[in-house]
Amino acid sequence: MKPTEFVKVNSQFWGDHLRSVSEHLPTSHSRELPGPLLYPRLMVLTETPDWNILELVGVSREYRSLEVRRQKAASIDQYFGGGESAASGPVVALPNESTFKDATIASERGRRALGTRFASAGSLIGNELVGAGDAGTGRLLKFAPGNYSAFERVLLVHETNSSIRIHWTFLAIAIHRSEPAEKYLDYLQGLVNAAPHLDPLGTLSVPRGEAEQVLKGDAFASTYLLHGLQDTTAGEFLNQHEDILLSAFDATRLIHEPFLEWRDGAADADDIAINPDFILERADGTHIIGDLSLPLLETANVAKGKKRRRSALVRDGLAQLARYEEYFQTPENRAFAKAKYGIEVSDPRKLLVIGSQETVDSTEFEQATTSFEIIDYDSILRLHLAAKS
Repeated sequence: MKPTEFVKVNSQFWGDHLRSVSEHLPTSHSRELPGPLLYPRLMVLTETPDWNILELVGVSREYRSLEVRRQKAASIDQYFGGGESAASGPVVALPNESTFKDATIASERGRRALGTRFASAGSLIGNELVGAGDAGTGRLLKFAPGNYSAFERVLLVHETNSSIRIHWTFLAIAIHRSEPAEKYLDYLQGLVNAAPHLDPLGTLSVPRGEAEQVLKGDAFASTYLLHGLQDTTAGEFLNQHEDILLSAFDATRLIHEPFLEWRDGAADADDIAINPDFILERADGTHIIGDLSLPLLETANVAKGKKRRRSALVRDGLAQLARYEEYFQTPENRAFAKAKYGIEVSDPRKLLVIGSQETVDSTEFEQATTSFEIIDYDSILRLHLAAKS
């Protein structure tokens, strides 16, 4: 199936399916549903030399026509995480047809990191598929021609060299490009028919209660597609979504865009301070220092390299994180941070928040000079809802 045909088939199918669900279930079966249904907002269609990949992303309280974005990736391994030439085997070698739902796929080290770093992920674990997998640079998944693979509400945790990449999939489907459109449509219809009536494919039901109230907030509404980000500064974004970040990371305090001058003589004339987008202080006293690699409004800051760009590269973000780590390695800088912001930071976690449709090349893990965490905003939002449930 050519990529143009893949776009046409999916646009028609998912538009018809989700519209039908939204017009039927919330009205005729409202009392039977455990809570309100959430719908995706964006359909990302990725083309690799051998594979077509569909992913539904974004979270909306009501159905709207899906926006479509097309992109390319070097390989299916790059898209789902892991190097192609790893010596270790994958966590899961996919048979001809595979469906994973409400599950976690992780390496052993990735699963341990998930448990220690993300307390609210506990309710998302579901069925666990854990293996040695990426013991350094390997893969979570091994694809082969003839595979039809669907990942519905699946948490993918890739760990390399003590760094971790977390991605929650609303729904992702991968098929080989040699497969015809007719067969693919039959496959999609089979997935729809196999889904429980009150849990239709491509939706998520949130339990009634506090999580339901979260959906009514303006901050949640603005995260559907990260709409309006191009007109929003980092500070405005953090103000609007502070509660989401605090609950997702089990934090008690969020410091917006701290400006921390160097006090140990390591800076030069063009690099007088570090200026991360945020520092989170967690309930256990540890800290997370992070940047938003999102298409926010451009702002020029005094700190070197801190000019917001509409599409910052992951590797640039990781370089900034390494610089932040360097800052907190000296007692003079740590003392200054405590005096200015009342925080005692020692060995902080380093976090890069990316757009939900962005791919991360495994080589960026392998070449990084420090450990870090990469998480997309959809996954943060899912952790937030889990924490409120």
